[in-house]
Amino acid sequence: MQIWTLVLDLEKKIVYFERVGKVNTEETLRLAEQRARELGIKTVVLASTHGYTAQKALEIFIDLRFVVVGTERGSFEKDLLRTLENEMVPVSFSREVEYTYPEVMRNAFRKMSEGVKVCMDICMVAAEEGLIPEGKEVVAIAGTGPSGFEDGGGADTALVMIPWKSGQFNKLPEKAKRRDVKEIVCKPR
Repeated sequence: MQIWTLVLDLEKKIVYFERVGKVNTEETLRLAEQRARELGIKTVVLASTHGYTAQKALEIFIDLRFVVVGTERGSFEKDLLRTLENEMVPVSFSREVEYTYPEVMRNAFRKMSEGVKVCMDICMVAAEEGLIPEGKEVVAIAGTGPSGFEDGGGADTALVMIPWKSGQFNKLPEKAKRRDVKEIVCKPR
């Protein structure tokens, strides 16, 4: 008779939000900060379209380096951009960065959630800009997005992942290193 022994290396809670969007922003930021500290991760990358999530991160992330990736400069609050600059928080805008990301991949990540897809986007943008190192774990934070979602905006998704520039992102490494998404911290259900 053969007896199987199950060994759990890590057991962590994943938070699944019943609602999408802005209502989850502060909790998402707190969960992401907590997980980054537990893992000793020094960098957080977050999406912020108009600045709401970036402003909340300034309030919540004490002594934790974060990078903000927006969509376009014109939609971001100018006072907040100055504040982020004064606080030495790097900000990049995806429409100002050239990166490739096949639509089939975007759609596959959207099947998990819009925030999962955006986490991939912002990590590629930040890596392309040299704001985060490739191949080192970060916490990525994004949301459902304000466009096309009644309750969208803010943050509702956080992942622990390994960022790559878009040229490397699409390459599949050897089997032992294929897990670029290390953990789901939270996401909408």
